[in-house]
Amino acid sequence: MIERARHVPLRLVQWDPSDVASAIEEIVVDALGQFDSEEFWPAHPLDELRKGGNTSVYLGASGVIWALDYLWRAGATKFHRDFSPVLSKLLERTRAEMQFFGDYASHGSLLFGDLGTALVIMRLAPTPAIADVVHARVNANMGLPVRELMWGLPGSMLACIHMTEMTGEARWRTIFEAQAQRILDDLKETGGVPIWTQDLYGRQRQYLGPVHGFAGNVIPLIRGWNWLTEGQRGRIADAVERTLGAHAFRSELGISWRAAVGGENLYCQHCHGAPGMVTTFADAPFTSPEFEELLIGGGKLTWEAGPLAKGSNLCHGTGGNGYAFLKLHRRTNDAAWLERARAFAATAVAQCREARGQLGRGRYSLWTGDIGLAVYLWHCLTLAPAFPTVDVF
Repeated sequence: MIERARHVPLRLVQWDPSDVASAIEEIVVDALGQFDSEEFWPAHPLDELRKGGNTSVYLGASGVIWALDYLWRAGATKFHRDFSPVLSKLLERTRAEMQFFGDYASHGSLLFGDLGTALVIMRLAPTPAIADVVHARVNANMGLPVRELMWGLPGSMLACIHMTEMTGEARWRTIFEAQAQRILDDLKETGGVPIWTQDLYGRQRQYLGPVHGFAGNVIPLIRGWNWLTEGQRGRIADAVERTLGAHAFRSELGISWRAAVGGENLYCQHCHGAPGMVTTFADAPFTSPEFEELLIGGGKLTWEAGPLAKGSNLCHGTGGNGYAFLKLHRRTNDAAWLERARAFAATAVAQCREARGQLGRGRYSLWTGDIGLAVYLWHCLTLAPAFPTVDVF
């Protein structure tokens, strides 16, 4: 159930709010100090797709700029920089980098494409022209076959929710409703349970997690719950409970899920495995005893597995796993989950500091780097868990 080589023991570090606040400031100051107006931030050796730089929300400058601004607006840091002079360059660079992905350049990609970058610009320096860019990129996904969050339709549906929060315009709900109906039409009974088939990277697979799979497709449906019909809501609740139950792996350590139906790997990280499933579905506006058992079992497995050897980041690190505990604390009001979230936070701070000391600088990305951890630390302090890009933008 748990691949022990992927995990490390908890550090014997007590939760200290003042030290956590200092860690946030350290990360912010380091990121601001390494910023370059031409190249943005230096690549990290572990970020393979970022050779020569990257500007995406997931891996590059767009995500870092968003997080620095978010932490400042939220009151987590007093340090701030005006990034408006580089925002047009940021959008141009993201579009150029997308050409590396061939046909995927046409996708309205939330995490890797100009859709995500345009959303960041809307948050920092909104204009009707940028809103129209977002609208065009969202529309570009209507006919594409990618049924997952990173590149496809669920990402553009999330963009509609974020744009409604920013602008109040009715056009975003109209597109969301059309895309919600389309993605629900693509949900098929397979092996006795509802599942989506991802047509991704030249392969067809049925992923389960929140970045590429079933959970990721449900995220915007949960976030946009008030825009759905009663029939759609009922179908989603039924699909989630049946699919999670059918594909759950149970043991005395807890409950987990494979990365894909028929796959072999039982990862325990946000992108694949129990933590991401719990973080996604702990926000579900429906319940049953069996469903709550799945969530608690996933949280238990995440705790038993321990922090991740890959470091402190969100996508496949200790900080990302900690969000499962924060969300369970909000859902259950059980203080034990908050204690676990903060224990992971303390270990993640130690991991981040050690990695920065070894390289002499940080890792500058939202999903795989230090700034995403800073957002998680802030939410451990404020008890308002909002996973970056998904819950807050």
